Amino acid sequence: MRPASKKTTKDFCRCIKKVRAIVKTRSGTKEQSSQSGKTLQQKKKFSAEQAAIAICTKSVLQTKGKTLRKFKCRNGKLFTQKKKY
Repeated sequence: MRPASKKTTKDFCRCIKKVRAIVKTRSGTKEQSSQSGKTLQQKKKFSAEQAAIAICTKSVLQTKGKTLRKFKCRNGKLFTQKKKY
């Protein structure tokens, strides 16, 4: 596990912010057990966040041969690992 460059971290977090605003979640998706006490609006936001992370991981990180390990956009920390083939 190694920290990614600042440019990659910035690109990844910027991508998540942009995609989260655009992505539309499907209304008929199954609910997860961790979301049982949340309102409908919170569930949609959580679902949009997950979709944005998946899309940005594919477009930003996997084009560079990396996969996501863990990240925090607030602190600007992104840890990646080499893609296993």
